Amino acid sequence: MPAENPLPPAKRQKLPPPEQVTIREHDWAYANLQILYDPPYDPAKNDAAWPPDILTWRTTLTTALTQFLGLSGAAIGIDILHLDRDEAWLRIPRAEKQRFQAAVSGYLGSTDGRSIGFRVLGISDFLMGLVSKKAETSIWD
Repeated sequence: MPAENPLPPAKRQKLPPPEQVTIREHDWAYANLQILYDPPYDPAKNDAAWPPDILTWRTTLTTALTQFLGLSGAAIGIDILHLDRDEAWLRIPRAEKQRFQAAVSGYLGSTDGRSIGFRVLGISDFLMGLVSKKAETSIWD
């Protein structure tokens, strides 16, 4: 027995067509970096330089960009969104993403008698893509 529709055909409401959203080019890219020291700091010891603070991050990033790209590198606007011990989440101009990655990946400096550098843990045009990649890798750690 076929199911009967309680409303006559004239009174049924037509659903609106689905909306489409197209994400065009946007202004920002996002990076997840880890700062590396050699010899590494021992987190168990109470050292004033560990974990690195926002000023250490900002200074070291500016030095890396200046060393690799000159004054145009120093002019790249970087927003530090979040710090977690030796990791930082950054927002950078999307147009500078490749130059930024090359500069920080190849940087080797020194501070307090220790070599210092960066490891790029991820870089993406979308923050959620970067966060989900980080969460996916931490599941298996």
